[in-house]
This record gives sequence, C-alpha cells and structure tokens, in this order.
Amino acid sequence: MIYNQFKNMLYEVLSIAINAGRIIMRLYGQSDFSTKDDNSPLTQADLESHTFIIRELSKHYPYKICSEEATLTHNERKDLEYYWLIDPLDGTKDFLAQNGNFTINIALIHRNIPILGVIYAPALHEAYMALKGFGSYGYNITDLKEAIRCEKLDTIWLDSHKIPLRRKNLIHIYGENLHLFQNMDSKIHEIILKNYNNMFASEKQKSILIACDSMFHSTKETRDFIESLQATTLKRGSSLKLCALASGLADLYPRFNGTSEWDTAAGHIILHETGGDIINIETKKSLSYNKANFRNSHFIALSKKLIDEKFIGRIFEHNNT
Repeated sequence: MIYNQFKNMLYEVLSIAINAGRIIMRLYGQSDFSTKDDNSPLTQADLESHTFIIRELSKHYPYKICSEEATLTHNERKDLEYYWLIDPLDGTKDFLAQNGNFTINIALIHRNIPILGVIYAPALHEAYMALKGFGSYGYNITDLKEAIRCEKLDTIWLDSHKIPLRRKNLIHIYGENLHLFQNMDSKIHEIILKNYNNMFASEKQKSILIACDSMFHSTKETRDFIESLQATTLKRGSSLKLCALASGLADLYPRFNGTSEWDTAAGHIILHETGGDIINIETKKSLSYNKANFRNSHFIALSKKLIDEKFIGRIFEHNNT
C-alpha cells in the first residue's frame, strides 16, 4: 500500500472509532452485564460497538475481521496477508466503574505485525493513531455533537501532535487540563511538572521512572517489580497504558498476567512508531501476532526513552532476580 492509501484508511478507521465511542457513551452509566466463559464482563456497549465497527469496516475494506467478540480461528487467519484485529470495548470493568479508562482498539495486521492502529477513549476525548513508517499522533477530541465523517478528519490530523512529546511540552499543550488527558494524582503531576522539564538533564537530575499498572488486573509480581525499580506507579485502564508510554507520560509498563492480541495490537504500533516497543519477557523480542493462541506472553513495554538508554538489559536483570 502507498502512503495516501494508508492515510485515507487511517482517517476512515479513526472516524469509525469515534462514532463507535458515541454509541458506547450513550450506554455509559448502565450497570447490567453478563459473564463470558473467562469470567470477564460483557455489556450491551461491547456488543453494540462490535456490531457497528464490523459493519463499517466491512463497508470499506475486503479484509476479514477478528474481534474479541467474534474471533477468527487460526486456520481462518494464518495465511491472510491483512486482517483487522479489534477490541470494541477494551476495559469493560473500567466502563462499568465509570472511571473513563476504556477504549476502542482497531489494528490492521500484516501477516504477524500491526501496521496501523487507532485507539479512542471516548470518555476522556483522547485519540491516538499510527501508521507503520509514518509516526504516531495524539489528539484531544472534544465537542463532538454529531457523527464525524471521514472527510472532516483532515482538520483533526493537522491539529494533532506527533508523539512522543517531552513532558514539558505535554504540560504546555494540555496545561491545567491534564485531568482530561488522564486521571492524574498530585504526585504524578508534580513529577511531570518539576522533574521532566529537561529530558537531557544529568543522571543525578533525572526523575525516577514512571511505571504503568492496571487498575483492575494488577498483581503482586507486577507491584514488586515496579517497587524494585523504585518507580512511581501510574494507574491507567485498558490500552491507555501503552498510550501513556507513547505520549511520554510514562516510561514502562510491565504485564505479568493475561492479555490478548486485541488488547495490545493497536497500542503496539502506536508505541513502536514513537521508538518504544513491547518485549516478550520469554523471547526478549517484540510481541508477535497471528499466533495459534490469542494470548500474549508476559511482557514489558518500554518507552523510547528507555530503549534509547538501553535500559532493557537492566529491566530483564531485575525481572530474573
């Protein structure tokens, strides 16, 4: 595919995600749910978002679609050159808790790697998007009173910010409205304001690390690992943890319990295009996709800052002790 084809596809996928978000927000506050075989909750918002995204992607593109709510078997997808991998509502527990930390994740997989990704957090108005080889972008989308069409997104693209940003630039862009960007406690806010103004400070002046952890799926192993690095914990839900790394708000995200490919694919390409990566702690290589089993191995996601500082060796040394 050439760049213009990718760009037009990105616009269309972003518009689909935004409009799926509008559907989800109409159901925000409803507490009814059923339980899936893995004991995770399933809401009407999951189902309606799924139906809408499947319909809209099918209108525009010939690629098969693998959704958390309707998977493709390995035989159906193993030889596909391209297919969609989506999570129509990532963070259903966050949706039910009404904390805003839920997203729509849409990724295009080329054989076994994501090459396009869109993440939209409708309650926070945060949108993230990436194309392989062309960078990652973030935007705060507000005042959406009607369905957004693909052709309107040139303005969004022009007003977006290429990420990662220095933390001082995040403050400049979002200012006192950082609460829209994330639910940030005062300690994290102070670190971002005071300790990251100069990313090229001497080693003594550099801030402690900021590590993302899950709001609902944290484990003792993860917490102990973060503590061993003397890192400050930033709690975020869904794929917003990967977006925090991509945007420069955090440095690493260890995950030592279960996730699936649709949880990480869109965030992976967004992070990768900023210079970061998600590393399988068993193989010490980047996570791969289109596996026989959708489950991800345990991983550590690293920001560009840590990749550039060759911090990965230290991280695996900590993990193996």
